[in-house]
Amino acid sequence: MGAIKVNKTILILGIGIITIFSSCKSTIPFTNDVKTKYNFDEADLKKMQFYISREITLQRGERGENSQEIDEDGKLVVSSSASLDNVTVGAKTPGVCVKMLKGNKLAISFFESDDQYLVFGDPNNRGRYNLMGAEWKNGKGKINFGGKVYYIMPGGAGAYLKFEMQNKKNYKTTSTKAKGRTVN
Repeated sequence: MGAIKVNKTILILGIGIITIFSSCKSTIPFTNDVKTKYNFDEADLKKMQFYISREITLQRGERGENSQEIDEDGKLVVSSSASLDNVTVGAKTPGVCVKMLKGNKLAISFFESDDQYLVFGDPNNRGRYNLMGAEWKNGKGKINFGGKVYYIMPGGAGAYLKFEMQNKKNYKTTSTKAKGRTVN
């Protein structure tokens, strides 16, 4: 009787382990093949949770005005000002699709405002949706972000979109134990 109880416990544990491992979530690159296979339209894409594959930094600088004046001691004082604006999006930061763009491109926002988004795309249908820039030079990409021109710093060029996918598999197991049969 004890052996039957142990076997049932092992069977239940086995089914539990299979269930846990068969429903694991993983992040995978978002590609045109995925988009086509699951027939995603804009409404579907706006419901999906996206992630960025690696950290990127956007940078923008402005030169201010130069001024000059003579101080009380008769010295010429020349002042100049400048500002540098850095925006960082860390690896695995969640984002949402705010709109689809022409040419297999998506506007993904990692910020509170829908106007602050990054464009990811695969215009040549080569695979995953990569971070897009208007111009690339020496590993830096020029983009429009929130109505201003920013530059993607080196290292950000390889960033791409990922999403979570969960495969659920239902296994049904039945067990029957033969009682045996004797001759009549």
